[in-house]
This record gives sequence, structure tokens and C-alpha cells, in this order.
Amino acid sequence: MEDKNGLEPAFFCVPDITGFTKFIATADISFTKNLIPALLRKLIDANILKMKIGEIEGDAVFFYKTGRLPSVGKVAEQCKVIYQTFSDFISSVEQSDPDNYSLYLADGQLGLKIIIHYGYISTANIKGRIKLLGTDVIIAHKLLKNTIVDYNYILLTDKYLSKIKDRQNLEQWFNWEKLRTGIEVYEFMGEVGYRYITLDEMSFIPDVKSATELMSNKKTS
Repeated sequence: MEDKNGLEPAFFCVPDITGFTKFIATADISFTKNLIPALLRKLIDANILKMKIGEIEGDAVFFYKTGRLPSVGKVAEQCKVIYQTFSDFISSVEQSDPDNYSLYLADGQLGLKIIIHYGYISTANIKGRIKLLGTDVIIAHKLLKNTIVDYNYILLTDKYLSKIKDRQNLEQWFNWEKLRTGIEVYEFMGEVGYRYITLDEMSFIPDVKSATELMSNKKTS
């Protein structure tokens, strides 16, 4: 539902490949030109929340969903599926192209971060393409470049966390005791607070299923 300024509440989920710039700059172009598009297609297919795509960048997919905020469990599940899809894809390269894998991927040169945010958007139609506008869109983009040194993590903004009413549910799904606190300062926008957790520390889902099973279940439900 839009407010009086024409803004609509939206949930943001932005998976972003870490180490992308170095990878593109150092790896053979014949390898990267096929690998990155294939990886982005896999991440797009991992969209079990049926989110819309606001933008596809060179190393990120800008998912968003208007309307009712997804439950904490579903958000955690979505993060799990995205991360598992990424991990499965990298593992498949080891099998299909061991030489390039050994040169460019074997030491964890690529990682994945997932930005989770909540805010307000407006849209504009530019030559038949929908463009997302608003401060929160900018914040979600800016958070892709932050001061976190880890390669694989989930970042939950304070603005998103403030919308979660069931704190016990949040603590269950996102290992609250392991969440670290962070803050970024952006010109014209001020401070943006968040919590983050590495994907290796994330408990995700009890009795976790594979990414393929989770996506299959969503399609049939």
C-alpha cells in the first residue's frame, strides 16, 4: 500500500559476489565471460520467495518484494538456498573445469554476501523498464561496499530488524548470540546500522534439505 508520498514498503534481498573485481581482472576472459552469467542465472533461479528483480548488475542480483514482509523463517530459508546454490555451482566448476578451478577458485577467491533490508520505494517506467527509486534503494546498493572483511555473510539492516515483532523467532533463525554489530556512514544519508553473521556460522534451518529439494518443494506447494 502506497503512502501519501507515493512510496511503497518493500523487502530487499541482494546476493552479491565478493571478490568479483579481482576475479575479473586476473582470470582468463574466456573463463569469466561464461562463468559469471551462468552463476547469476543460478542465483536468479534460487528465488523461492518469488521476488521481483529490480536490477542485475555485474556481480549482484537486486531482488525486492512489495506487500507483506516475508516471515523470518522464510527469509532464512531463502538465504540458505541462495548460499547453497552458490556453493553447489562452485563445486560443479571443480568437476567440469578443474584446471581453471585450480587457478582461480580453489582458494575461495569468490564469496557471497547477502544484503537484507527493508524500506520504501517508488517506481518509474523508463522506456518500458521499471526503475526503482528512493533512499532505501540507494542504501541497499551502498551496503554492497562495506567495511566487513569476511567473504561469506548475511547482513541484516537495523531497519529490517526493527520490523520483526517475534524476537524469539529471529533469534532462532539467525543465531542472535553470534550476530556482530556494524555501522556504515554515507554522505547525505548518515549512519546505517546493521547486524551480520558469516554464512558458516549460520544455523539456517533445522534438518536442512538441499537447495534443489527446497526449490522443488516451493514449486509444488
